[in-house]
Amino acid sequence: MQPFTLSSTSGTAPVGVLVQSSSECATQLLTIEAWAAEHGFEVVDLGTSAEPNGLGPDCQLVIALGGDGTILRALQLAMAHHAAVLGVNLGHVGFLADIHGDELGTALQRIAGGDAQIDERTALVAEIRAEPPRRVIAFNDVVVARQPGFGTARLRVEAGGEALLVLKGDGVVIASPTGSTAYTVGAGGPAVAPSLDAIVITPLATQGSPLRSLVVDGSDTVRVETEPSSAPLSVEIDGRETLAMPTPAALEVRAAARKARLVRTRPRTFYRDLATRL
Repeated sequence: MQPFTLSSTSGTAPVGVLVQSSSECATQLLTIEAWAAEHGFEVVDLGTSAEPNGLGPDCQLVIALGGDGTILRALQLAMAHHAAVLGVNLGHVGFLADIHGDELGTALQRIAGGDAQIDERTALVAEIRAEPPRRVIAFNDVVVARQPGFGTARLRVEAGGEALLVLKGDGVVIASPTGSTAYTVGAGGPAVAPSLDAIVITPLATQGSPLRSLVVDGSDTVRVETEPSSAPLSVEIDGRETLAMPTPAALEVRAAARKARLVRTRPRTFYRDLATRL
C-alpha cells in the first residue's frame, strides 16, 4: 500500500459522493458536508448513478455510501479521473468497503490528517470483438453465460494465446483477484488474495470437463470464442451491466493498465476479511 494524501491547493477541490439511497444516508451526508467545509473541499453530489455529473479531472476522492454494488459504480467513475474510493458499508458485509457508516467521521479525519493508504486492485478490460465492438471495464468479473431456454453454451477458451478449453455448459466466469470472492467462489473457484497479479477462469456447469477453475498470469489475455452451434449468450459485467454477445464472436479480457484505488483508513488483511465473511 501507499500513503494517500488529500490536498486542496485552490480551496475547492471536489470530493464526489455516490449513494445507494439518499434517504438512508442522511447522517453520513451531513458528516461529509461538515468535514468538507472544515477542510476546504467541495462536495459533488453524484446521486445514485455513476454518471460524471460535473466531477472534474482534479477530483481525488469519491465516497461511496452503500454496499459493494455502490462501491463498484464509484470505482467506474473514479478510475476515469485516477481518483480513490472510500467505501462506506451501510448494513451489509462486503469486501470492498473500508468502514461502517458510524465510523465515517473518524475515517474522514484520518484522511484529512494524511493517515490513510491506497489499496490498489487489478481491474479488467473486456472487449467484445463483434459489430459493433464494445469495450468495458470490470472490477469483479466478466461472465459469459447462455440465455435460459436456448440450449447449451459452446465456447472455446484461450489464455496467453494458447488453446485451453472447449466448454459445453452454462458459460464461464473471468474474474480479477478482487472478484474471485464473488461469483467465482459460488461456482466452485478459489478465493484469490487481491494483491496477486492474476486472472481467474471458472467454467459454469460444464459437461464432461474435469477442470473446476484455473488461475492464470495477470499479463495473459483470456479469449473466449463462441461456436456457431452455441446457444445465445450474454456478457455480464460486475453483475450490473448485461450485453448481448453475437454468435459467432469473440471476447477478450485482460488486466487494465490502470489500477483501481481503494482508500484504507485502518489496518485490515484479506485473510481476516475472508474469515469474517465465511
